[in-house]
Parts: sequence; C-alpha cells; structure tokens
Amino acid sequence: MAKAKPKKSPFRGAPSPRSLSIGIEARLAYRRGVGTYAANLILALASLDHRNRYFIFNAPGLLKRRVGNPRFHWVDVPFSNAAYYEQVLLPRAAQEKGVDFLHYTDNSASALSDLPFVLTLHDTLHTRPLSEVRPRPTFRQRLVYAYKQWAIPRSAPRARALLTVSEFSRSRILGSLPVDRSRIFVTPEGVDRRLFRKKARRPSKLFKILVHGAADERKNLTRILKAARLLADRKKSFQLVIVGMDEAELKCTRYLEEAMALGLGKHLEWAGRVPPEMLGQVYAESDLFLYPSLWEGFGLPVLEAFASGVPVITSKTTSLPEVAGSAALLVDPESPEEIAGAVKQMMERPSLRRRYIQRGLARARLFTWEKTARLTLKVYEGTARKIGLESSAK
Repeated sequence: MAKAKPKKSPFRGAPSPRSLSIGIEARLAYRRGVGTYAANLILALASLDHRNRYFIFNAPGLLKRRVGNPRFHWVDVPFSNAAYYEQVLLPRAAQEKGVDFLHYTDNSASALSDLPFVLTLHDTLHTRPLSEVRPRPTFRQRLVYAYKQWAIPRSAPRARALLTVSEFSRSRILGSLPVDRSRIFVTPEGVDRRLFRKKARRPSKLFKILVHGAADERKNLTRILKAARLLADRKKSFQLVIVGMDEAELKCTRYLEEAMALGLGKHLEWAGRVPPEMLGQVYAESDLFLYPSLWEGFGLPVLEAFASGVPVITSKTTSLPEVAGSAALLVDPESPEEIAGAVKQMMERPSLRRRYIQRGLARARLFTWEKTARLTLKVYEGTARKIGLESSAK
C-alpha cells in the first residue's frame, strides 16, 4: 500500500512533520495598543490555524469567550510582581506545558530562561528618558520604566525572531540593539472591521474633534490644546472630545491646568476610558480625528478612524506617514499653528473631508488582522526550523 502523502503545512514552504505547540502571553489583551495587538492576533490565529496547538497565558475572560478553536488552551499563572512573572513564572509555566517556544507580545521577554521565544518589540520608546514620557510619574511608573529599560536590551537579542509593526520601528530597532536584520520581521497591525465601520450620523451643531489622550507626552496633548485655543480665537465652534485617560491618569499630567489657563473649558469634553466595544461608536460620532502624535511605532488609532469613515489629521513623522499613506492630512506635530490650520481646513471644506473619508476607507482595507496572523505564522514556522523542528516531507 502506498504511503499517505503528508498534509501540507498552513505555512509556505515544506510541510511540518508535526504540529507545533506555541505559547502566547496575553495578560494585557485589550489594554491600549499592545493589548489590542495581542487580542486581535490571537483571535485571527484561532480563526486561521487548526493544525498547531496554542497555550494562551493569562488572557482576560472576553478573549476566552471569543475563541472557539479547541486547539487553544487557557493557562492562568497567578502573580503579584509583573517582572518576576515575565522573567521566571511565565517561562516556567510554558515549559511545564511543553511548548516549543513562547511568544512575548509586550516588548520584553525573559533574560533568564533557556526556553526559545519570539518577541514582538513594537517600538524603541524604552530608549527615551522618562522625563520625555511622563511629566509626573508615579513610583510604580518609574519602576515599570526602569524594568523595561533593563529587560528589553537583555532579552531582545536572545529572541529567535523579533516581530515589529512597521518599517520605521525596524529601522529604530536596528539602530539601538545588536540584532541582525534577518531576524526582524515586519508584521503590520490590522483593524477590526466589525467594530470600526462607517455609520450614518446626523450632523451635530458643534464640530466634534476626537483626540486620543494619555499621560504619555508623545500623544502631544499640550500642543493640541494650544491649537484649540488658536481655533477658539478664530471664532470656530467646536468640541474637543478627549478619550483614553481615567481620572487617576489625568491627575498625573498638567493637562487640566493647561486647559484652564487657556480658557478652553466650554470647548473640552474629558470622556475618560472608553471600553473597546464602544470605541467604534465614538469614532462614528466624530467629525474629525486629530492624532498629531510625536512618536508612534505604528499608530493603530489612525486605521480605526479610517475604517470608521472619519477624516484624519496626523503627523508627518515616525511611523505615521507609513500607515496613513495619502489618506490623511499630515502636519508638523510640534507646530500648534500648523495643527490649527489643518483643522480649520477640514472644518471649512466639506469636500476635503469627504475626499479624506474615501481615501481612509480604502486605506483601511489594506490592513487586516488576518494578514498579521498569516505573517506571524510564517515566523513561527521559521522559528520551528531554527530550534530543530525542521519542516520536511517524509
């Protein structure tokens, strides 16, 4: 009897002699950009890959409920210290589950364990002084930042493969870490078209400008507030809706004092943290998305706004032109005057808004989480070969 031919691998290249056992760290799933990446990567892998076996560590309940793939297993590792968890407890638990390698999704990995791993290093923000990140850091924030500055340079060079989310980030990684170019793979992020889509809306009396705020200075809220003052001086009627910061985080900044000093009270709405499942509606209710960030490894909110049918103003620096292409109006993020001028153009020219809405919708269709997952699967297969689980037809 003729031998049965081996099944083809879901990856390009030769078929794998056995399925892989892959661990993925997911404790931050759905929290900010890193968590959005982790959650959506896992969801897309669960939809695509029914061959390999996955152990997902410390995932939130929402993610567990959304995955129906029986080859995905959930492991909760109790911990009280995040650094000790990442350095010791997580790789130990992964070894106990027999994973072939572990995927760390939050920029740093264990510098102590011998377990092979893949690392997603989203950007090189750890190279900046803390004073450029947070003007009033808490003691905990100081500890976290110090840990990342210790862990990333020690763990990233040990990764069997480094994933990052843009060519800009890859160039920065190559300039700051002793890592060979052949080990860095760009896997751009995507946008969930179920959550973010264009919706019909009634025109509002006030021109609503959506802004993503954060205690991190790179979100550039100080200059956004100065631009808003310039718009108010030009007698423009608008409302700046700022999402992304709860009350505790806002207290770690100077933004409230700055807004009061600029007399912007009636123009501002501090909307706090918005649950992920409601964020699409917030975009859809906006007339403009303003995102003149000083530094981004990718800039996922730009894609979310595109997919929601909202015109976008963003920065002409770092990764943002790479993501936005010609679908957004690009500005110098360090110039409140240029930011205000771009917003004024959008407010006064409905035809310009419509043009950028159509460009944004088309641009968003180029970025999917399925594409991210397929690129990641190719890296997993390459990692398997590197650690001796060579793909070979037998």
